[in-house]
Amino acid sequence: MDTSLHNYFVRNEELRSTCDFNGYDTSLTGLVYEVVRVIDGIPLFLEDHVNRLMASAEAAAINLPVSEKFIFQSFKALIINNKVSEGNIKCVLGNRSANSIYYAAWFQPHFYPAAELYNTGVTVGLLDEGRNNPEAKVWRADFQERILKQKQEQQVFDLILIPDGSLTEGTKTNIFLIKNNEVFTASSDQVLHGITRTKLVELAKENNILLHEQNLVLTDLLAADAVFLTGTSPKILPVKSVLDQTTVYQVDHPVLQKFIKLYDELIQQYIARRK
Repeated sequence: MDTSLHNYFVRNEELRSTCDFNGYDTSLTGLVYEVVRVIDGIPLFLEDHVNRLMASAEAAAINLPVSEKFIFQSFKALIINNKVSEGNIKCVLGNRSANSIYYAAWFQPHFYPAAELYNTGVTVGLLDEGRNNPEAKVWRADFQERILKQKQEQQVFDLILIPDGSLTEGTKTNIFLIKNNEVFTASSDQVLHGITRTKLVELAKENNILLHEQNLVLTDLLAADAVFLTGTSPKILPVKSVLDQTTVYQVDHPVLQKFIKLYDELIQQYIARRK
């Protein structure tokens, strides 16, 4: 169930007290959603997130209930009225209905990896399941509950989806492999188009880093020199191992470290342009 932090959230087209927030309404299966990281009072890559939200709504046959302009304004209102400059804002969209939520946005609890994990790397698990519709970021309450339970039981940072042995993505991240200084990730039609993933693909092209989008399998993961995850909260996070496997990855691999540096610079440039 969702939780709203701070004093205010947006429900449909109103700024309301968090006392009125109902996490069951915003956690309904079928809503499309986005989570945007706020740094120094700036929603990071908000344009990209809104574009993906619109695409998800179209793929899920949801008629746009509010304008793009309103979505931008709602983020600004949350940041200003809550007087918060760091955190994660989640927003959801559904078909307009008189007595239900068709748009909501709020600051949600967030988890950012500890600084030391970027030096040591994290452990991930495996899950033999795939995303029903990679083109749409649709909330599936049963799936979210199941993966949360498994991650807690296995004590892993994320679960990597391997439907029928294919290597696709994490439950909350995209995954990249490095082999012989070349970078590999699953084909775009197999995964959710993560915003951080997209920025990384662009950075690779701009900096002459060989990056291949192709079909991958579990043996590719186990044979990689280095592995890393990308996502809104973790940004670019090295993987040190896969649960129950013997491979130990190079968390200090030069290509991985270059990506981390380039992405941090991109974030600072984005924030500077919008200050």
